[in-house]
Amino acid sequence: MSAKGFGQPTKTDKLVEQVVCYCHKRHPEALDKIFDTLPASINKQLVAGTVAALSGDTDTLAWFCGYMASAINRSEDNQKPHHPITLLSKLLIKHQMQPFSDFMPYPGCRLVILNTEKYEALPTEVQKLVQQAYEITEATGEEAQRINNALLEELVVTVQE
Repeated sequence: MSAKGFGQPTKTDKLVEQVVCYCHKRHPEALDKIFDTLPASINKQLVAGTVAALSGDTDTLAWFCGYMASAINRSEDNQKPHHPITLLSKLLIKHQMQPFSDFMPYPGCRLVILNTEKYEALPTEVQKLVQQAYEITEATGEEAQRINNALLEELVVTVQE
């Protein structure tokens, strides 16, 4: 890592700049090359830095949510007219919900609402739109953990020699 202080960007800062650039270019393959090669702790920092850097750009931030939910895997996916997860993310962001703190894009083209109070405070018409377009399921913390573990198992790839 490069030296901190004196205005010198860290390695993580430089990676965040790259991620933001690839988000603006809508280049999921380049993002994969970054996220797939780094440890989870660094990826977590990259996501937080990217969300902060894109906070004023709702369209790109919503696209990033679609990417993180695996709705956008290839550059060709950008040509599709509608990505439900991206559209839902954009709607939630426009209503002051913060990705990765109020809602979480999740592999398998899902969003998990983390802040139910904030969701319930959304205008009724927004909640109706969400309910009409998406399957909403409620879960206790224990149920959510079981679902989370099952989804993680789906994502694990076993390498056989």
